[in-house]
Amino acid sequence: MIVALPLIVGEVTDSRTAGVTGALAAWFIALAIPPRTAFHRLLLLGRRLLILTATSALGVLTGHHTLWAAAIIIVLALMIPVPGMTITPLITFIMATNAPHGLPPTGYIGAFCVGGITALLALLLPVAASPIAPAFTGPGIDDPWRRLVTHIRGRSPEVRYAGQAAVCICAGYLILTAVHWPHNGWVLVGVLTTLRPSWGATEARVVKRSIGMIGGAAMTVLVLLAGAHAGYWTTVVCIAVLGGLARPLRQYNYGYWPVLGTPVLLLLTSLESPLTVIDAAWRLGNNLLGAAITLFAVTFLWPHDTQRPAPSKPPESGGDE
Repeated sequence: MIVALPLIVGEVTDSRTAGVTGALAAWFIALAIPPRTAFHRLLLLGRRLLILTATSALGVLTGHHTLWAAAIIIVLALMIPVPGMTITPLITFIMATNAPHGLPPTGYIGAFCVGGITALLALLLPVAASPIAPAFTGPGIDDPWRRLVTHIRGRSPEVRYAGQAAVCICAGYLILTAVHWPHNGWVLVGVLTTLRPSWGATEARVVKRSIGMIGGAAMTVLVLLAGAHAGYWTTVVCIAVLGGLARPLRQYNYGYWPVLGTPVLLLLTSLESPLTVIDAAWRLGNNLLGAAITLFAVTFLWPHDTQRPAPSKPPESGGDE
């Protein structure tokens, strides 16, 4: 319902594009695991709202200035280890560089902010608390930077992860933009959602997301075929149902996420502009391409220690050759 509310308001006020933008913001805010107390939820989600609104503003203002966008991508990728950052701000930035037509930059930023605030207020309700949420002590002023320095000095896996993401996303963005690759943002999102700090986690993400994307794309095709005859409000109901299932099941097992989350984002796109079965196929193909880029990166670009073969023992003297 958090995602559906901006869509309903947008349709009633005859501003469907703004409604879709607000729904995307609500979707990204709602992905966070809310702490158990309302005060801690306000701190965590408020910080998340500020960061995502800022990166969305950067994306929509950068627009088609490719070199500026590439520079910002590098900065955001290198900041992944900073508490509160992760990959979501980078995803919202990439999506904002391809902001929907019909909204000026100020309109996009305003709609995104309003949608995010709507989700934040809804998640302050007692029923939104997650019993599995870790303890949240509140973001200290110097804590993010102190932790980042600790990661860098200790050469932690998160630093390697951020470096891999910076190189892959920046290079991918420049190359795909230069060749005018269709829906190139989906390739970059495919990299970000499969690349992890450890080899085991990356391998699991690639397998689960690749298999899940096939199921998600198939489900999207079925909903699109039904939605073509059912209309706007039926599509909104499908988004609300799939989104409501995707969020809790994601905490149980990530494998459910691409199956249920993929139709939500594709259906949101279809509300702003007509979406075809070919678009769903591009989404699947581009995400699989992103997963392939991830495997290439972790194999050849600063491989994880667990991927390196153990040193072989020297042969014992006197044995058979």
